[in-house]
Amino acid sequence: MANGSIKTSELTTASNVASTDRIMVLRDPSGTPSLRTVNFGTVCANIVVSNSAPANSTANGLAGEIKYDSTYFYICVSNNSWKRVTLETF
Repeated sequence: MANGSIKTSELTTASNVASTDRIMVLRDPSGTPSLRTVNFGTVCANIVVSNSAPANSTANGLAGEIKYDSTYFYICVSNNSWKRVTLETF
């Protein structure tokens, strides 16, 4: 790609994303590129999916985080407050 550009698939992925992180969006609807900066928290509302269960119902977490293990599906409903549902075979 020209001008040092890279494909989205070539971007590195952060292991931890903060709500203050930014996403750069390149728009070209009319043939003239323009750059937009979007707050990551606005786009994803703290949605983080992980295969590590929280230690307990008050473990550190941000509202919107989702975690799972082989038995439960966990949702952080407000900062440091987790709920879980049992996974069942169907």
